[in-house]
Amino acid sequence: MKRCLSLVMILTLLLTIGSASAQAPEHNNIIYLFGANSSTYKKQLEKTNGLVGTLAPNYFNLSQDGKLLTSVDRDFVKYAHQKGYRITPFISNHWDQQLGIKAMKNKDQLAEQIANAVLQYDLDGVDLDIENLTAAERNLQTDFVKQLTQKLHPHGKTVTIAVAPAQSNTTRGWIGSYDYESIGKLVDHVYIMAYDQSYPGGPVGPVASVNWVEKSLKYMVTKIDSKKLVLGLPLYGRYWTEQIKGDGLFYSNTMKLLEKSNGKAVYDAKTGSMTASFKGSNNQNYTVWFDNAKTLMEKIRLVDQYDLRGWGAWHLGQEDPALWTALSGETPLFRDISQHWANEEIVDIADQGIIKGYQDATFRPNQSISREEVTALLLRLMKFQPKDEIYFQDINTSRWSAEAIQTMASYGMVTGYPDQTFQPKRPITRAELAVILDRCFKFSDSSIKGSVSMWDVDSHWAKKEIIELQKAGVVTGYKDGSYRPNAFVSRAEVAVMIDRIID
Repeated sequence: MKRCLSLVMILTLLLTIGSASAQAPEHNNIIYLFGANSSTYKKQLEKTNGLVGTLAPNYFNLSQDGKLLTSVDRDFVKYAHQKGYRITPFISNHWDQQLGIKAMKNKDQLAEQIANAVLQYDLDGVDLDIENLTAAERNLQTDFVKQLTQKLHPHGKTVTIAVAPAQSNTTRGWIGSYDYESIGKLVDHVYIMAYDQSYPGGPVGPVASVNWVEKSLKYMVTKIDSKKLVLGLPLYGRYWTEQIKGDGLFYSNTMKLLEKSNGKAVYDAKTGSMTASFKGSNNQNYTVWFDNAKTLMEKIRLVDQYDLRGWGAWHLGQEDPALWTALSGETPLFRDISQHWANEEIVDIADQGIIKGYQDATFRPNQSISREEVTALLLRLMKFQPKDEIYFQDINTSRWSAEAIQTMASYGMVTGYPDQTFQPKRPITRAELAVILDRCFKFSDSSIKGSVSMWDVDSHWAKKEIIELQKAGVVTGYKDGSYRPNAFVSRAEVAVMIDRIID
């Protein structure tokens, strides 16, 4: 009877485990949650394509006397478990050295408080992030970790510690506060904070160059079992001006800054990072270093190369959204066109290098397109040799579109205004585009026959060109039979017109 009962229990346990693992994301990563509320975290997680395994929100902090302060959201913990996430809140001194020292001196009580909180709130473990200690606290920290693992491991709870990215054996700085070998034997996971190579107040440079990250990994795997190591990566960038020295910057804000200042980011092959130097709208010189999906993926590939447990990141919400698409193995050109009516045409001409998207991996199909954007696009298609016979008062030679505008104007494909300006940022109208397309592809000179049925162009100055484009099948108008010649053209509409011309 006991043997039958045991068999039933084992089968029940196996079925339970199988059911849970079927729902849980099988990803050995640790993603930190910080600076927002539970509602925002849920929205951020919805964008990760189910590619997050462990969540580390900042539910544990320290009081001024080094004791535990908790702010656990029970509903979010329940939500995390329902979604299959593991949740291991991190405790931090937020770089406050004196607070960290007090915590280590209070290690016995603190370990007891943390263990009780993990059990009380049904958490999966804890993530230790006490930074900026010194070699003087090394033994205290190791004993603190030991006590915590002894209290939590019997309950099936994990202990993770975030550590400085050491590259050699040293007792200097905060790296000296970690006894890497001893800690590595005690904990379940060691999260390497492989970022802040360049830091606030420090010299200009990448947040985490790939060679710098790899140098740390080469050392760390000699001290700790590689299967316990988690490679921590930055989802943020940093920027420098005359006044600001290395402040953090979300990826979305980086893109906004570049767009507003007409700046252009380039890939730096030496560091495996993105960088940009430009003059801002406030007339200050900016230098930005950051990671996008491509550069983060380069670093994530080191996980397999060094046989690590996985990767992690600080913190969710700062990243290039294209990262989650890249991790899923899908590589769409643009992340905002999958459900758009012009998706096929956009992809078709983008694949040919005729039209481009934005640095945040979007195409923005419904956004109007400017005169300079259309001119640059058509030059890529026409492949004219550069010319600079015609100049406009508002086109500086340093402007990104200057060569395209001067070349296309020199060949008579585009014209400016009576005041000798080109007005490059002005959105182009459907009538203006029709005239330019007719000049480029000479539909008026062809013998194309077709029906003409757009009632609102009869008295328009661009009637002839619009009719020729309709006869050629380049434009079809709207369902109400209109062409709307004075309306601005969307980026999607331009893509469709160009695709029809090419076909």
